Amino acid sequence: MKPEYEPKTREQFYGYLIEECGEVLHAAGKTLRWGELSANPEIPVRDRISNAQWLLNELDDLDGAVKRMRQWLYDNEAQFRTFDGVTVTR
Repeated sequence: MKPEYEPKTREQFYGYLIEECGEVLHAAGKTLRWGELSANPEIPVRDRISNAQWLLNELDDLDGAVKRMRQWLYDNEAQFRTFDGVTVTR
């Protein structure tokens, strides 16, 4: 990810995670519907990849979003330690 696109705020971390989840759902749905070896016919032939590769690419992106979200939560853990008067621990 380009540095200028790295999430910086709470909303950006959540937004990035949600966006990547949506992209995985999109790729998984198309793959289930059309098959792993199918490809999007609207993409120029030279740029086409199989649905399986597309799904793998989106899963890699989601993995990055999950890692960033997890790190953000760990870095901000102190503010989430007390819930309803109870101290929460891992």
